[in-house]
Amino acid sequence: MSKQRAIASEVELRQTARELLDRQGIVRWRWVRFEPKRGPGADAVVELTLDERKVVFDVAFKLTPTARDLEALANQSGSRPRLLIAPSLSEVLVGHCRQRGINCADLNGRLWVNAAGVFIDRQSSEGPRYQPKLPPPDLFQPKSSRLARALLAQPERRWTAQELTERTGLSQALVYRLIAHLVREAVLVREGQELRLNQFDVLLDQWVRKDDWRKRTTIRQYSLLTSDLEEIARRLATALPASGQLAFTQWFAANLRHPYTTPPVVSAYVSSWLDEAAEKELRARRVVDGGVLWLIVPKDEGVFRETQRVGEFVLACDVQIYLDLLQVGFRGPDQAQALRDWPGFWKTR
Repeated sequence: MSKQRAIASEVELRQTARELLDRQGIVRWRWVRFEPKRGPGADAVVELTLDERKVVFDVAFKLTPTARDLEALANQSGSRPRLLIAPSLSEVLVGHCRQRGINCADLNGRLWVNAAGVFIDRQSSEGPRYQPKLPPPDLFQPKSSRLARALLAQPERRWTAQELTERTGLSQALVYRLIAHLVREAVLVREGQELRLNQFDVLLDQWVRKDDWRKRTTIRQYSLLTSDLEEIARRLATALPASGQLAFTQWFAANLRHPYTTPPVVSAYVSSWLDEAAEKELRARRVVDGGVLWLIVPKDEGVFRETQRVGEFVLACDVQIYLDLLQVGFRGPDQAQALRDWPGFWKTR
């Protein structure tokens, strides 16, 4: 595992940036002015050389840049292109930089430059990881993802922080940290006392990049004599203890929302495994592979907090179904994309 290094001050950010950028490579840097300037103006000036091309940038150092900082930077006057340097940059902030015409770099090797005929889009490199002293929370840890799921399941709703706390069952402190981070990146916006999701696709794409189906689920497969998937789903609902939670997902659920491919199996989140009596009532036999029924116990029960009903069946929310299809076979990614492209995506009936 790579080591983490916290950058606690702008002085430390400046010095580390100088050390890293001074290392010669295909892209070469030369500091025209490095010492801080009193009053308004660039924090530093640096020249980039790529092949025979040279570009001079006004540099802004930011420990924890926000979307508002980028807006202010974009509105500054000056003849030279701007280069933002931060300890680390999320893809959301890099996207904001692209939209506003701001070049950006972080200490982990992420580099976006589009100026004076030079175009560079370099991803982070391996090695020690740099971050601000107070790193942002991970939005997509199993528990934390409850907030993203609630926002994406009802993207047109206005929320208060208290409503989100109650909806997710998370601690108030964690909800406030997650909200603050989303507001800093303009994914979420404040409108008086209410909060509104501002960038649905940005938040969902960020989740897709972070999601790991295998780490957040445990699966048991079952073989049944019947191949009628609706019959299997009804049997499961009947066999499940009254105290158990159930939400269908993947192909079976997507087919009920927006048919695209023939569902190969029935997949369902359950809060606990079936006991022997329930398996007998279901007339199901556990198998290692090739089962027509997949029971999924999630690492966190948040999947049951955002559900929808289609006819007699309770389904996971559309965003959860989409995520669950992306990392499996049987044309799962195709079905996922068809669901997301459908105009009814996330809109309940």
